[in-house]
Amino acid sequence: MKKLFLIILLTINFLSCAQSTNFGVQFSDAIIQRYQPNIDFMTHKGWDHANSIILHGIEKIYLNSKKHEYLNYIKKYADAFIDKEGNINGLEPELDRIHPGMVCLFLFEQTGDLKYKIAATNLKNYLLGSSSNPSLFNKTPDGGYWHKNNDHYKNVMTIDGAYMANPFLIKYGALFNDKECVDTAIFQLFLVASRTFNIETHLPYHGWNSDKKMAWANSITGTSTEVWSRNVGWYSMALVDILEYLSKDHPDYDKTVYLLRQLAIGIKNTQHNDGMWYHMINHKELKGNYPESSGSGMILYSLKKAVTNGWLDESYNNTIQKGWNGLKAFLNINQDGKVQINSFTPGMGIKKDIAEYILVRPVNCPSHETATHPHGYCAILMAASQLEK
Repeated sequence: MKKLFLIILLTINFLSCAQSTNFGVQFSDAIIQRYQPNIDFMTHKGWDHANSIILHGIEKIYLNSKKHEYLNYIKKYADAFIDKEGNINGLEPELDRIHPGMVCLFLFEQTGDLKYKIAATNLKNYLLGSSSNPSLFNKTPDGGYWHKNNDHYKNVMTIDGAYMANPFLIKYGALFNDKECVDTAIFQLFLVASRTFNIETHLPYHGWNSDKKMAWANSITGTSTEVWSRNVGWYSMALVDILEYLSKDHPDYDKTVYLLRQLAIGIKNTQHNDGMWYHMINHKELKGNYPESSGSGMILYSLKKAVTNGWLDESYNNTIQKGWNGLKAFLNINQDGKVQINSFTPGMGIKKDIAEYILVRPVNCPSHETATHPHGYCAILMAASQLEK
């Protein structure tokens, strides 16, 4: 009873101080205290996006705060999987395993240690392949990477994959003047957009199956049936992070800005009255639908970054502030006395129809009832990195 009273008291105090609270720092500190010796203690996923999406968020909080323990924590994860020659332990032909390359590039920038550059190069070569070492990644007939090399994703591109690989390729290409990386990222970005983007709703479907054989695939278009909040979040972050490193002289720069602006229309149109974007993002009033904090946080990061850089106009500031206020309502104090984020969808593949999507119920992070999922941490860190600058 005393413990419950203390949690309630801490939560009330937390909410009363919310206007002055730096959530990016609070969540970064809590993550480091909870998960030692590195973030893989939380996920047990190894070299995988489940770890790197959190560390990428902490990276951005580090750039704002310059708290050296954040850099050390990121480094501890990388050093657990990268040897002194830059070889990576745990590579698999899945786009989700490419995202940790962002950690390699960040650590090379911050430390100058060549092993991180070598690791990033090894990862790039693993994805793109060469004449002597062909890529192990399967592609659709028109050249799109399968999300994973297994039957579940045969001839399937997902909107998530646009974020898992393409910002890494763009940044690598910008840092090391690698035209192949840039061209590959842009090709993949627009290929998945051309297959999934709905020009009427201004939103992308969750995925696309080139041979239309998956149970969820539309028999004519090959697209999945639904749009969900986090796939919009992934794609919006992919666009702004690509634009950060894509040269303005690149022939597809303006087209990338245009795609971002088209997506932003759909995002603005689907914001709920409470400021959030819901699990089934374009079915706001659907029974069983719920505010989804991971997609909302990713969207806020993207909108704010886009306005700051002039890719979107300042009319989006009202949408951003309303969303930030809404997201903060889903932050509270956990039983361990540290911050928690609530109401986000756990890890989820493409579903057959809306009935299957709505059966996937929200989780919290950390949680004592379910497995701990990384997406909530990622979202609040990314949003805070922009909103708390």
